[in-house]
Amino acid sequence: MMTKDSLNIAIIGGGIAGLALGCTLKMNSIDCTIFERSHDVSDYGAGISISRNGLKIFKKLNLIDELRLNSFQPEETIWKYRNKEFLRMPVEIYSMSRQKLFRVFYDKYINLNGDILFNHELKSVSNNGKVIKFCNAQTYNVNHIAACDGIKSIIRDNYFSSSKPKYSGFNAWRGTGGADKKDLEFNLGPHTHSVSYPINQKLDRSFVGIVRSNSWMEESWKKEGSIEELSNEFKYFDDKIINMFSDSSKIFRWGIFIREPLKKLFQNNITLLGDAAHPMVPFIGQGGCMAIEDAYIFGILCNKYNSNFTLIQQLYEKIRMSRVNKIQKMSLQQAGLYHIKNSFLAILRNNVMKYTNIIPRRIKFIWDYDADQHIENVISKLKK
Repeated sequence: MMTKDSLNIAIIGGGIAGLALGCTLKMNSIDCTIFERSHDVSDYGAGISISRNGLKIFKKLNLIDELRLNSFQPEETIWKYRNKEFLRMPVEIYSMSRQKLFRVFYDKYINLNGDILFNHELKSVSNNGKVIKFCNAQTYNVNHIAACDGIKSIIRDNYFSSSKPKYSGFNAWRGTGGADKKDLEFNLGPHTHSVSYPINQKLDRSFVGIVRSNSWMEESWKKEGSIEELSNEFKYFDDKIINMFSDSSKIFRWGIFIREPLKKLFQNNITLLGDAAHPMVPFIGQGGCMAIEDAYIFGILCNKYNSNFTLIQQLYEKIRMSRVNKIQKMSLQQAGLYHIKNSFLAILRNNVMKYTNIIPRRIKFIWDYDADQHIENVISKLKK
């Protein structure tokens, strides 16, 4: 059992946010323990891309070499509408499977002598946030709780907001197929779009197909679908796309859910990070990077202020709130742009993307973010 004077931080959830936070804390010699409800590190999930803002943090955590070894760097982004290319541009991302990303963080955390306790599903937290109880009858005393337990966060439900996750109006399909292509490719169609990219040097290709729908499925990463259903929903796409889907050993589908933006990212002795704080639709590929930014910034603040959590929470919220709310909003707006049904408006959108600087401007805002610089900016303003 953790003692009250051990200054341990309890990280609830061993996903991207939890593992990234664990690595940041251990690199700064801050005691922490990750509590994960499953029996092992996640071994499923879609592909994921890490853009320049995330890459900066991998460098700071001395993980850039491991990232490169376990990922692929696409050469270009290709945009298509109804199977016809209308835009091609350079891209600066690394793409990989979520399993590999989890493993990169997990191995680093373990090498830093980090503790992770599996089979620990959270049951309750005391009112002061100092005692946590789990469904396996284990109880721990802690000094702070970092809630990294995802969109279905029990901590958020019980201590922050009564609103539950709600259906976004989109269903997603995912799988991993084969294609001898080295590019990141977007295919847009009426009420549908797909994204695909290589996730390793063998050119195994992750794909995600999104469909606008009034009906929703159970929110799950493990619900299997059939190629027949998929083909019907992506009827506007050519056979190459369908064949890539059907090449996957398994195809999964799920409903995409969102939550209303919060006005506070902390409560008493609890701080929210990642999807527990700001789940977002995946249309600008920033869910993972936002979680990594959260984790790094919170961990660095813990080091700077010697676990003075009252001050740390205030600074963390000031640094993160505006950015994550903006990215959430941009993601939802992008969904509407991708799924335009009217052909005239779709062609207008394509021309705006091709002939204006709207995409470079958005990329610059998102990707040029420097976590350390924003920490220093906020701290400097408080000193004045």
